[in-house]
Amino acid sequence: MDFFMQSLFLIMITFVISIFVLNRKNHDGTKTLPQGSFGWPIVNETYQFLFHKIDHFLQEKQKKHSSDIFKTKLLGEPTVVLYGPSANKFISTNEPKHVKVWYLRTQRMLFNLPDHDQPRAKNSAAVAAAPVKILGFLKPEGLFRYMGCNIESIMHQHFMRNWEGKTELKVYPLVKNFALSLAYQFYLGIDDPLHVAKFISKFDDLYSGIYAVPANFPGTTFHRAMKAASKIREEIQLLINKKIDYLSKGIVMNDLLAHLVGAVEDGKYVPKIEISNIIMGLMNSSYTSIAITLAFMIKHIGLDPHIYQKIVSEHADITKSKGAGAALDWDTIQKMKYTWCVTQETMRLYPTAPGAFREAVTDITFEGFTIPKGWKIFWAMMGTNKNSKYFDEAESFDPSRFEENGPVPYSYIPFGAGARSCPGKDYTRFVILTFIHNLITKFSWQVMHPHEQVLGSLVPLPANGIPIRIRHL
Repeated sequence: MDFFMQSLFLIMITFVISIFVLNRKNHDGTKTLPQGSFGWPIVNETYQFLFHKIDHFLQEKQKKHSSDIFKTKLLGEPTVVLYGPSANKFISTNEPKHVKVWYLRTQRMLFNLPDHDQPRAKNSAAVAAAPVKILGFLKPEGLFRYMGCNIESIMHQHFMRNWEGKTELKVYPLVKNFALSLAYQFYLGIDDPLHVAKFISKFDDLYSGIYAVPANFPGTTFHRAMKAASKIREEIQLLINKKIDYLSKGIVMNDLLAHLVGAVEDGKYVPKIEISNIIMGLMNSSYTSIAITLAFMIKHIGLDPHIYQKIVSEHADITKSKGAGAALDWDTIQKMKYTWCVTQETMRLYPTAPGAFREAVTDITFEGFTIPKGWKIFWAMMGTNKNSKYFDEAESFDPSRFEENGPVPYSYIPFGAGARSCPGKDYTRFVILTFIHNLITKFSWQVMHPHEQVLGSLVPLPANGIPIRIRHL
């Protein structure tokens, strides 16, 4: 029923948008546009983009046009899809001169982002300062200042509650719970397993809504996402009031929300609604991406004895050098070189973000084609991940491809590139490597379903949660 309602709404909205687009004056007749098709007059190629596997969609287009650039139409918007090293370099080095960020309607509605033609708000200076303050918090020194001892405690509790005494378990639900628990502690200062469990489904609904048809009526994926966003935002705003009260009493708090609430720009606090949107966006992106990467990483470590033994050896050396029971620091994290290679290979095969949208600020010439001003650009950052041109035996799991010099520059950018690369890269690296260190020194495991199906069109999800058998070391 949900699929039918979304499809019906998709037809309705794209019909209206298509009529509007067709009635606009066409300024593109003399331009050399990329090859491609706008698809059907009403639904365009939106269905293929949203409901087919994104890598298959790109591979079909690349094979048809023999190019890493093609035109299409998504939700009524003329769009050029770009991928490949030259495209990755071009987009990442030409923002904001030639391209600017463009958000999907679902993103704007879920995170209360202004429409693209809406004038800047009066408080824009304070709002713009907030991400700068967050960046400082997410740097390695900030992570260890505010997370160093907490993450060890959270991991200990996680393994005691969910792994100790078990012989079989499902990895994905457990690492989801862990990733959200850590996010709640780090971002909000909440250490309450029951509270976290209550909100897992809401964050799942929120994440699912980003690439859904924006049909906001009961029964649809997007309606559930909007309800979840409202509940999460309400929760964060209640916490903001508590933080303000605690700060006024001189109580010291080490979470990001308190850090943001206390940040002053020109004597004014960043508005509560903006803080809640920023925090919700950070938690949404980091929670799911860490959970998916950890789940598939644990699966592949368990499937390959050679990979498993190399990781065991690396972490045994780390434990010996730092001393058993001693907390990890950034220097120790840097020594986990092979484990990071395994992480990168996991992110290559199971990317958690298909790409990002941009808008052409001016007419752009790229590889002999023109991208007209105002056209949308889908920057498919994962478009090279399974391309045999850049990765030998691209479908196989081989961490050694990231050793020594690694892939061709700009052929692999899981965190984006340029001025707007993911600010949570160090957070993600720290959390994943710390979790694997604790796991590999406590347990060995066997994957029960090596050929478990991977679901999802834009984001990979394990069909059965990756069941494993475990043995305490």
